[in-house]
Amino acid sequence: MGTPVSRFKESYKTFSFEPLHVKLRRTPANSKDITIPVEDLTIDQNFTPDYDQQHAYGRMDPIPIYKKTGRTLSITFACRAHHVIDGAGGVVNNIRNINLLTQLLYPSYFKTGYTIDNDPVAVLGAPPFFRIKYGNYVGSYSPTGELGGPLVQGLTGYITTFSQRLGTIAKNVAFGKQGGDNTYRALPREIKVSFTFTVIHDQLVGWHDGQFSPWGYGNNFPYNAGEFGELGSDARIPPVSPPENTAGLANSAGGGPTNKEEREAAPHGVPQTVMNAQADNILGAQAGAPRSTLQYTVPTAPDLTKGDR
Repeated sequence: MGTPVSRFKESYKTFSFEPLHVKLRRTPANSKDITIPVEDLTIDQNFTPDYDQQHAYGRMDPIPIYKKTGRTLSITFACRAHHVIDGAGGVVNNIRNINLLTQLLYPSYFKTGYTIDNDPVAVLGAPPFFRIKYGNYVGSYSPTGELGGPLVQGLTGYITTFSQRLGTIAKNVAFGKQGGDNTYRALPREIKVSFTFTVIHDQLVGWHDGQFSPWGYGNNFPYNAGEFGELGSDARIPPVSPPENTAGLANSAGGGPTNKEEREAAPHGVPQTVMNAQADNILGAQAGAPRSTLQYTVPTAPDLTKGDR
């Protein structure tokens, strides 16, 4: 269960931040992760294969020695409260979540005693690490694309920059209160957040016997597209087969007649069309004649296989 969010969550998905260095259930938040309703979300990902380049005498190109493939995300979003939909409590929820996320950028300490001045002695216990998740865009997924299970979790890593922009203060003020507050508090209606996240791969990443990370991320890396078949089968649109031929014409239905015999036999071919037109002209010219005199000879259709077509 995540931290409370405004009712606007119903219209916009939430971004999830799960700290790994602090147990939120032991804090006033009393939750596992921080869930923030986000708008205007943008995600930029960078994959950076890294090589050492060794230069040798007489060799024009360096000798590349592979080191690693890094992965970073640059994410921006707006955390915005809406008076009509969220009410006064929604403004407070958003700000409290942003406050908590900012506090979690600091490390966790262990208390090991007190000094002679009765000050607590703190020893660095854990740096600020997170798991982040957003829908099927950001996260770790099982190879078959399930939305639940032990493999379906956030991306593990750490935040290197975390920027907040409040905009023009006078125009960005909202009033909210919760619980036993007697007065409304003036708070930012909108906070624009941007941060850079460096991924720590918690699964074995790479190719094994033609499969990508078969015991970890699987073929749903980096975006969850679900289960699919082998390439060339149901994962691709099958080729369109020509319809069955009709009237004994070998190719007329698929691509039209291809030889003289098929052209002459085609019901809508050029020779048959010419013959029908000539017959109509003769019948029209003799329309006033008695039935017994309606005799005509249909001229032979030209051989279109000779000369220009």
